[in-house]
Order: sequence, then structure tokens, then C-alpha cells
Amino acid sequence: MDNRQAYITLINKRLSYLQTEVRNANSLNLTDINVFAENFYRDLFNLIGFEFNNTNFEENNFAHIDLIDTKNKQVVQVTSQNDNIKITEAINGFYSKPENKYYRLQILLISKDAKDYKTKFGKNFNHKEDVLDVKRLLAIINNITDIDQIRDIANFLDKNILLERRKTECSEVETIMALIEFLSKDSNRVISDITDNVDPDFKVFKRFSEHSEFIITQYKDLYAVYQAPLVESRKSIDSVTSIKISNYLKDESDIILTKENNNPKLALYSLVELFYGKLSANGVRFDKQAIKFYLLDELIKCNVFPNK
Repeated sequence: MDNRQAYITLINKRLSYLQTEVRNANSLNLTDINVFAENFYRDLFNLIGFEFNNTNFEENNFAHIDLIDTKNKQVVQVTSQNDNIKITEAINGFYSKPENKYYRLQILLISKDAKDYKTKFGKNFNHKEDVLDVKRLLAIINNITDIDQIRDIANFLDKNILLERRKTECSEVETIMALIEFLSKDSNRVISDITDNVDPDFKVFKRFSEHSEFIITQYKDLYAVYQAPLVESRKSIDSVTSIKISNYLKDESDIILTKENNNPKLALYSLVELFYGKLSANGVRFDKQAIKFYLLDELIKCNVFPNK
């Protein structure tokens, strides 16, 4: 998958998820999400290339619209309703003021899809272009040729729309992923003093004498950043879960070490990639170096590559 396809896939997932969340919230009369949507879509449209402001923060009173771009002469009504009456009211209401005749009005549907409207709305309103739903918004974004602009849109959506993830892994893997997610958050990091002797019992040297310097160096390089949050994250894990995690890591890592002909450098890389794949597939936010440090820490404890 190339970068463009990855960005578009993420954009599609986030916007589709938001549409469903808004629809579900509205079905329960929880309309606060509609207010959030106005500013959210203002910022999204501005990344696409507009200069919208929320009319709630404008001095003038703008009925029937939520966003206005005075430079590009464009206005948007953000709504959850997709019926003919709602659209007709917005068109007639907005264009009843002569000063608005030079603006283009669009209706943004945030919870429903556009219909194949038979109504002739008038005022040069073309429902196929001026009624926007998620599908039509995705088509607009997909038509952008600047890969950096698409990346910025994808990053914005990834940051502002947090998906609820269904747990699909066994409990010990879910716990490991939660640990790595905790380590990956900048807010959880506290710089620790680097200890001189990270392998006092020579467990690494006894198992991997040829590669012990590499392993210890890798561990020390990451220790200052990740050690404190790792200690903190482990406080919530009970003894039974710890045993289950230990057994899981021993089994999985031993299989990988055997495949890599007992080379811990190659096996560590493969094990990092294993968890990289699991975290990516499950939509967990993570730092790849956090994966490596966690596994190195378990390696020193003999839970990773327990036998040579």
C-alpha cells in the first residue's frame, strides 16, 4: 500500500466512523455532537483549501448557515437532516437577503447520505454538487493531487477522531499492547537516570555472549525515555496476568529465535515486527521504539528468548 492509498483509507475510516457516531447520538437526542461537528468540519474544509469561520463567532447574524468563507464567497449549513423541506428552507431563508446572492450555499449532511432529490430547489442550487455527504466529501479529498495536503488531512482526522477498538487478541496480548500504548504517550514519559549495570546477573551474556554488547547498548539507548513509564504501567498488572504474559512471550519468542537460527539480533527485529503488525491492525497508537524497549526489558528478565 503506497502512502496516498494509506492516507485515503484512514480518511475514509475516520469520516465514516464519525458519520455513524453522529447518527447514533442523534437517534438518542444527544445533539451536543452537532455543535462539535461545526468546528470540526470548519477545520477540515480549511485544510482542503477554504477559509471558513463559524458564524456563531461572527458579529453579524447569519441565519440558516453555520460556516462562512467571505474570501471565496461560500457558505455551508451543517445539518443532520437530509429531507427536501430542510434543504428548501435553508435555500429560501439564506437567499431572502439580497446581500447573500453572490454566495454559494452548500448543505453538509453529517449523519445521513444525500438523496436523489426530485425537487427543483431554485437559486442555481445543484443538489448533486451542493448537498455534501461523506461519500461526496471523500470524492473531493480523493481528487486532491498534493500528497502533503492529503497527509495533513489524514493526520488531522487521526488526531481528532478516536476510534473505539474491539478487543480481538488474547488477554495477554491485549495487556502487552496496552503497556506499549502507555509507553508511547509523550505525557507518560519521565527521563530516568541510566544505570551502569543493566544485566547484573549476566543473563544476557550467558545466553548470547556474541551479541550481548549489541543487546545491552540497545537497551541503554532507550532506557532513559522508557524505563519510568514501563515501571508505572506494570503497576496495574496482577501476578496471574504477569505469569500469562511471561509464558506467552517465552513461547512466541522461542519460536522466532529458532527460525532465526538463534541470532537474537534478527529475532528481536522479527519480534518487534510481530507486535508492530498486531498494534497496527488493531488501531492502537504506538511508538515503534517503545515496542523494542519493552521486548528488550523482557529479554533481560529471560521472558524473551529464554533458551539459546
